[in-house]
Amino acid sequence: MSLKAKYNFLHLFYWFTGCCINGFIAVFLQSKGLSNTEIGIVTGGSCVATIFLSPFMSSLISKIKGMTIKKLMTFLMLTTVLLYIAMAFLPIPAFLVMIFYVIMYALNMSTVPMLTMIAMNYINEGTYVNFGLARGIGSASWATSALIFGQAVSFLGANILSIAYCVFALVTLFILYHLPESKITKTKTEEVQEEGSVVTVIKKYKIFFFLLLGFCFMFSGATAIGTYLINIVKSLGGNTSLYGVAMFAMAFSELPVMMTVPKLMKKFNSVTLILVASIFYICRNYTIGLAPNLIVLIIGMMFQGLSYGLFTGVITYYVTYNLDTQDQMSGQTMIGIMTSGIGSTLGNVLGGILQDTIGLNALFTFVYLMTALGAVIIFICKFVSIKVKK
Repeated sequence: MSLKAKYNFLHLFYWFTGCCINGFIAVFLQSKGLSNTEIGIVTGGSCVATIFLSPFMSSLISKIKGMTIKKLMTFLMLTTVLLYIAMAFLPIPAFLVMIFYVIMYALNMSTVPMLTMIAMNYINEGTYVNFGLARGIGSASWATSALIFGQAVSFLGANILSIAYCVFALVTLFILYHLPESKITKTKTEEVQEEGSVVTVIKKYKIFFFLLLGFCFMFSGATAIGTYLINIVKSLGGNTSLYGVAMFAMAFSELPVMMTVPKLMKKFNSVTLILVASIFYICRNYTIGLAPNLIVLIIGMMFQGLSYGLFTGVITYYVTYNLDTQDQMSGQTMIGIMTSGIGSTLGNVLGGILQDTIGLNALFTFVYLMTALGAVIIFICKFVSIKVKK
């Protein structure tokens, strides 16, 4: 099997595991008796932990002799397996479930930049890997698993998610260990640690930072929708099965967009593509918030590909082509910090509190404001980038 095929399969099964944790957060935690506010605290706390844990975990590759991305991902995923199984099948109190989920979610999110860097290291050493295609396949696997798990949870209960995670995590690690070790990870790690801190990246690449800041705000709105989507679906007369259908529509729309990102970047400026993605973020979030029925809701979810899918694919390649080699690991980590860290924290915590104190409409108002603010920042970045070129 070729390197490209192996990397594609890695994404296929990795994002199966991601859906088990991220795609059904509210469903799983509600099954354990947690309120919207408590779910917001858990997911928000997880995202805050990610802000600090993700760069720390990435730095361990250069700090610990003999440590590799493979070894670190193995440790993180196996720890996650133990925590998920414990929450699902041991009679532990609600506060302990909250603590375990915070740790589990943060560990899981810390592996995302590592998965990306595997591809970027191959590309930097001259071995072409189509990250857009692989990530698109991951989105398709997320979509498929969302549809399947939506039905499975309806019949078997939320604990089935922990078993599924265990199975797919083991398959993911099996594929990971059949990938060849990148030469760059062996020769460049000390340079990355010395010169490639997150603070350094922020100072050196101002446009990159503000693009991520805009993405952060738009992502916070999208996260608020995604985490509490089950409540939105139920408010429109749906159930867990229809929740799975909505998740499928959302994730599957990413595949064709992410597959074409490398070609789009050859024809269009990357900041222009990011601006286009921000426009579609407005279409996505506003359509979902204003949806009068489930059909319109699903249509809104299908803008996911042209918003999140396009943005994620472009910003990932942006790091590879615009940041120095020693800054790229920190650049990929920053993407996770600004989105899964800060953005998700805003969306999860405020989204849960607003629902429990004011109602679902307050959640939508928050989404509208965050999305608009993010889009304005992206527009300014585009204007500044044009002025800089002139």
